[in-house]
Amino acid sequence: MQSIARSLDFCLSRSLRPASAAAVLLAATAFACGSPAEETTGARSERLGGGTLLDLDATLTTASGLSSGAFMAVQFHIAFSASMKGVAAFAGGPYRCAQGGVSDALTKCMSSASKLDPAPFVAATKAYAASGAIDGPEHLKGQKVFLFGGAKDTTVNPAVMDGLRDYYAAFVDDADVAFERQRAGTAHTMPTETYGGDCATTASPYVGRCGYDGAGAALAHLYGPLAPRAAALGGSFVTLAQGDFVASPRAHSLADSAHAYVPKSCAEGDLCRVHVAFHGCKQSTSAVGDAFYKHAGYNEWADTNHVVVLYPQTIATQGANPNGCWDWWGYDSPDYAKKSGPQMKMVKAMVDGLAAAVAVAVASPTADAGVDSGDAAATPAPSAAPDAGAAGACVLARNAEHVAAGRARAAFGFAYAAGSSQPLGPTSSLLRTSLTRVAPGVYVLGACPHG
Repeated sequence: MQSIARSLDFCLSRSLRPASAAAVLLAATAFACGSPAEETTGARSERLGGGTLLDLDATLTTASGLSSGAFMAVQFHIAFSASMKGVAAFAGGPYRCAQGGVSDALTKCMSSASKLDPAPFVAATKAYAASGAIDGPEHLKGQKVFLFGGAKDTTVNPAVMDGLRDYYAAFVDDADVAFERQRAGTAHTMPTETYGGDCATTASPYVGRCGYDGAGAALAHLYGPLAPRAAALGGSFVTLAQGDFVASPRAHSLADSAHAYVPKSCAEGDLCRVHVAFHGCKQSTSAVGDAFYKHAGYNEWADTNHVVVLYPQTIATQGANPNGCWDWWGYDSPDYAKKSGPQMKMVKAMVDGLAAAVAVAVASPTADAGVDSGDAAATPAPSAAPDAGAAGACVLARNAEHVAAGRARAAFGFAYAAGSSQPLGPTSSLLRTSLTRVAPGVYVLGACPHG
């Protein structure tokens, strides 16, 4: 009964949120609210019992990727820069490098050792922003960029990574860019400390045993100092139906299912951040199993640092995309680099669906529910947060007082309204904010009437 009540509470609160939130619901919530999900070829978003709302701050979203995933991560970062915090690219290139052509993609954006002139890519960025096709590049100021290239990478030439650095120099201060340039003994691979194949060899699963923690280095640069990574995972892997976020995913070379790693702390209601990790060509789940989404190195750091990691997935399709790459040259749509591109829209919808505190339920993981707890023991049911006041009640108080009363949560020095995750400002602020209770456990900003 408690999970049903929480699902109904979320349905109510969804109708009361600002339209700008554009929350996209996971199938579990769609069913609970009585709206059908897109039909897929058998994949369904997993419903983890308990009805807990994932409380995620969309303003702290970051992305990363290897190879085509790096190009996609850069595209995603640039197109949606207003809601991003930074990006990490392992063997990638500048925004719209291919300029809509596979020939340029294979030559100047991959194999060519010639220096890339960033000017046309900078110009395209500004032109797309002026037309409203992407967010304005002014949002990139102050964001973090992490770049990694291997000295033995013959798939994406190190010169292309230099071009990516020069591209970001037009928008981001040098102090905010970290560049591990031409790392010795490293081929075209996602570098880890101990997992994978020979670091100096480009081969499936394109995860290399390099004595270098690429994921950890990237996340530390993007988010700042991190707590030590987990020795054993305590959270759960969740399967999400990508057809809930885009119609006919296979028509866009997208798999039926994506994966996410949800730390136990996030499942139990702590405010968390979202990191999107894009696999490379020939590196999707259908090609390499769990090698990327379980072993690239992100989850151990996410587990102890309040980060939910989203792993969207492609599939190989005959003709245009035989290697299961992300669309960074236009094989699926001429709008591939814009916010309106089908693959871009799907991933953004998935992020927004998570970040809007979607009613993803978390309880003891079970195999028949499709939830993989990894190394974790059974997750206990979350404890209920304080929830004082009747629906419609409005309270004017300092942020610290809202937090103490359970009307808000505190994370990273800031306060966020419970249930809606609307930012209230620094927890230590002496200013008072008004919060209105719209459903059990859900508060939104709103001016209280004063007598």
